[in-house]
Amino acid sequence: MKAKALSAVATVLLLAVMAAALPFSVPKLFGYQIYNVLTQSMEPAMPVGSAIYVKRCDPQALEQGDIITFRLSEATGLVETHRVVENDTQARQLITKGDANALPDVNPVSYERVVGKMVVCIPVLGTVSEMLHSGPGVTACVAIFALAIILWTLADKTKKRERSK
Repeated sequence: MKAKALSAVATVLLLAVMAAALPFSVPKLFGYQIYNVLTQSMEPAMPVGSAIYVKRCDPQALEQGDIITFRLSEATGLVETHRVVENDTQARQLITKGDANALPDVNPVSYERVVGKMVVCIPVLGTVSEMLHSGPGVTACVAIFALAIILWTLADKTKKRERSK
């Protein structure tokens, strides 16, 4: 009986760690990029601390109102996510604007800088992601995983002891 309880607790702990990782790993297998919302420029549609899932798209097919993620320049890995105000297919560039901003962005976005179109925004998940990817978050996940293994080992030893009685 004690062995079953230890094994059950270990299984629950391991499933919790796996469940915490699923929203950040599985979508990548299907071509989604995941970004955390860091600023208020797209509030209220995308609150700070949200996670957004972005899928590659054809920039020419983007329409007014679509929310896109784009590189700030060709040379940097920094990205921004704003709403398309206009798609100039002749110049192959987009005019974008943050929902919370009064004016459109100063610099048009060339098609080459478009990362993709936002598919879904999940509030709070970005904050969870930051916590899990921080030093203490990784340490906690490793510790929980190690604890699950220890509990399974104890469950196995307890089961053997119970059988020998």
